[in-house]
Amino acid sequence: MCRRGRWYGSFGGGGLYHVGGFDANATCLSSVFLACTAIVHRACFWYLTRPIWSIISQGIGSDCLMTSSTTPSKPARPVTPPVPGLIDFTPWARKLSLALAEGVPANPESLAELDRPALADALLRDAVEHRATDIHLDQAARGLLVRLRIDGRVVDAAVLSSREGERLINQFKMLAEIPPVHLFTPISARRSYSVEGFELDLRLTAAPCLTGQSLAIRMLHPENVEHHIGDLGLSKRHDDQLDEWLRNLNGMFVCTGPTGSGKTTTLYALLRELKQHDRRIVTIEDPVEYQIDGINQIQVNERHGLTFAEGIRTILRMDPDYVLVGEIRDPASAQVAGQASISGRVLLTTLHARDVFGAVTSLRNYGLPVHEIAAALAVVVNQRLVRRLCANCRQEEEPTEVDVSWYEALGLETPKTLWYAKGCSECHHLGYLGRTGVFEVWRLTERDYSDILAKVDEHTMRERMAEEGHLDLLDDALTKVARGITSLEEIRGLGHITPYLAGK
Repeated sequence: MCRRGRWYGSFGGGGLYHVGGFDANATCLSSVFLACTAIVHRACFWYLTRPIWSIISQGIGSDCLMTSSTTPSKPARPVTPPVPGLIDFTPWARKLSLALAEGVPANPESLAELDRPALADALLRDAVEHRATDIHLDQAARGLLVRLRIDGRVVDAAVLSSREGERLINQFKMLAEIPPVHLFTPISARRSYSVEGFELDLRLTAAPCLTGQSLAIRMLHPENVEHHIGDLGLSKRHDDQLDEWLRNLNGMFVCTGPTGSGKTTTLYALLRELKQHDRRIVTIEDPVEYQIDGINQIQVNERHGLTFAEGIRTILRMDPDYVLVGEIRDPASAQVAGQASISGRVLLTTLHARDVFGAVTSLRNYGLPVHEIAAALAVVVNQRLVRRLCANCRQEEEPTEVDVSWYEALGLETPKTLWYAKGCSECHHLGYLGRTGVFEVWRLTERDYSDILAKVDEHTMRERMAEEGHLDLLDDALTKVARGITSLEEIRGLGHITPYLAGK
């Protein structure tokens, strides 16, 4: 029997305590007491050590937060401070972690200061510092996964709690003037934003996924439009071929390659060269990625009937000298582009094809007659992007067994040494710093026009060109490997190598 106000059993041992006529379980009471004690201790520890973590996170530099590592593609892991809402982070997100540590201003000077997108701004500054082209905010089991695309590869930057992740997504939505509500359909927006003294062009795409909202931010840097032809990574022979065409402008210039291979950058570099001439330039693009002063740029708007085909027809009535078509993607745009080239206009465009000879097949598949292809086509460029080896830490070593097997499988002689990525503080332990292009340039000749009219297949044309000393994509790639510009690992990851083995 239980007596009022007296313990039966040891503290936390499961005894009963009679309170106000009710029997309470001592185990339950003790568990609640211990949980409250732990919370108080943790709060006190955070409050007392917060200045120390602030100093560490500013790291008397970021080097204090990193452990040594020499493994490429894996940046050094930091010591994660107990920042509320930050589950994990790497040196890629140092400014974001500091913004989270600061929290919401205690005494905001104005409502604008309170609504300032501090987390989004900090993440954008992190991305600019590390030369990222894209930011990805993806839902994960632990929270919101923040990732950056650097030199074509995605690296994990931070993991935020669900609450702080939602806050970050809403701040980006606010920047793009997207309603901060749950999405049921994908939505895209575009916005200019000033970061580190220059204007960034942000393209945001939000989509509802099974795990929650996902956000992708494409960052277009203004300096990317300032590339010269010589900055792209062309070999001297390829550069001479393009110079010859620029001196004798005629026909259609087609740039081929998969998505993300730098085709637009190449076309814009050519536009920069053409701007030096006293000519009128008009473009039709989807989307217009970079605005270029002195060039008339038209944005495709299919909802209102402004397609590539209709845009080209409109451009031809605007008395242009040079026309840029963002992409030939259907028979209608192929037909109009071919007619524009035949009529004497210089036309630059992109096309999805695996190599330069595949461009002819693609145009045939779009219904363009071979006599129009032969009359219109002047230059075809095929390209890929590869990462540059960090000049500070790259090492020349004997080939690995995997590399030797790759050369032997292609029937090529294995070099005595190859350059490999190692990783250092300058490249953030990735082993690579920046990207360059791998190219194949086809400047058509009379013999090529005859083959097109005769409907010669790709394989036969490729064999003949190889016998005549044509430098294909694989030749340019292996030359860059031998010079230590990139690694063989990057070349193996390109894919579509098979078409270039015909003449090997």
